[in-house]
Amino acid sequence: MDSREREATRRFEWLRGLGIAAWSIVGACLVLALLAWIVLQLRIIWPPLIFAVIIVYLFKPLVDRLEKHRVPRVAGGCLAYVLFGAVLVLIGVLIVPIMSSQAVELVDQVPEVIDGASRVVSDVATALNLPEGFQGVESLSEGLREWFADPANREVILEAVGRVGEIARGVLEVAVVVLLAPVLAFYILVDAHNLRRAGERLIPAADRDEAVHLARQIGKAVGGFIRGQLMVALVVGLLSSLALWILDLPFWLIVGLLAGLLNIVPFIGPWVGGALGVSTALMVGDPIRAIWVVVAFLAIQQIDNHLVSPLILRVAVHLSPVSIILALLAGGSIGGLFGVLIAVPVTAVLKIVAGHLWRTRVLGESWDQAVQAVLVEYEPEPLKERLRRVRADDSQEVGRPENGSDEDPGDGVLDGATEAPPSETSRPGQD
Repeated sequence: MDSREREATRRFEWLRGLGIAAWSIVGACLVLALLAWIVLQLRIIWPPLIFAVIIVYLFKPLVDRLEKHRVPRVAGGCLAYVLFGAVLVLIGVLIVPIMSSQAVELVDQVPEVIDGASRVVSDVATALNLPEGFQGVESLSEGLREWFADPANREVILEAVGRVGEIARGVLEVAVVVLLAPVLAFYILVDAHNLRRAGERLIPAADRDEAVHLARQIGKAVGGFIRGQLMVALVVGLLSSLALWILDLPFWLIVGLLAGLLNIVPFIGPWVGGALGVSTALMVGDPIRAIWVVVAFLAIQQIDNHLVSPLILRVAVHLSPVSIILALLAGGSIGGLFGVLIAVPVTAVLKIVAGHLWRTRVLGESWDQAVQAVLVEYEPEPLKERLRRVRADDSQEVGRPENGSDEDPGDGVLDGATEAPPSETSRPGQD
């Protein structure tokens, strides 16, 4: 074969490689489109399945620990459900009466709230010398108050509420979907070992160890995120309710619990919860109390960031604020509120998988190196060790010689700075 034939062969090989790459991309896009179509067609199963996964991640540590003490998984699962039901009943007995009374009070005070909000807006507009047209909210609030006070309009509201047929049908569908989740979660908890072994048998032997390793990291990250966010939301909800009760804010329990629930959504939820408390104070026409609400929520967020989250969030994935915001926007546009709730853990899973493949296939790193680059395992320093270290530092400060001695007074300070505890050097989710 002469040089011309070899050159022609190289050209054909390059073109053939380009064609294979192009058709591979087309095939991958078609497969992704088919998977997306299947997901949309089967969308009825995803809410109960995802709720079941959340329940599994909540109860699995308890069931596994009971199993280590020779308690069967069936009995452990039943005990976990009984304890969870008892907690729900206790919450219902303590909270539901207060919430129901505050809800009735909120409905009764809607006209007054509208008047208070309009007065605040008018006062602000007057203080800022805004045009008179902007200050016309008084007429709007008056119209809304008269509309709510009109008996005919109340009959319209009652008629709308009285359409119990359509509402009951929708509630029944939601109830069927939600009630399936605990049933699925129970079977997954009880049969977890068999399901794991069956899943491992479906993977080729050559890739089985890597797939199990990757699945373990995904489960650790998702489980830590779910348990951590729910615990943080519970603590923030309790602290918010307590702070608003101390400030004597109307509807303090409703606003505090909503602030806690909104805290489930990372990065955006705390701001929205704080804005809800401030807007409630403004609607009742008390700007000074609104300032105190801002101070209270800022203090609660500091407690959350520096005390609660480091103790609860033991595993985190490196996600920047930009990626979190984009994930929340994408999840909201695709799945609404449900998409917002699962946007961050889905993004974390995708980053774990993509980071593992990139670092092991492209960069040639080991599995452990890939995990360390993506996943942060955080173990806070025990309180006893922290106090002991603080006492040791104080004793060194007392025994350090005065200036002018042969010993450098800055060495101990630098050493103490370089040996900072994990809670001060690596906050989960901050990278």
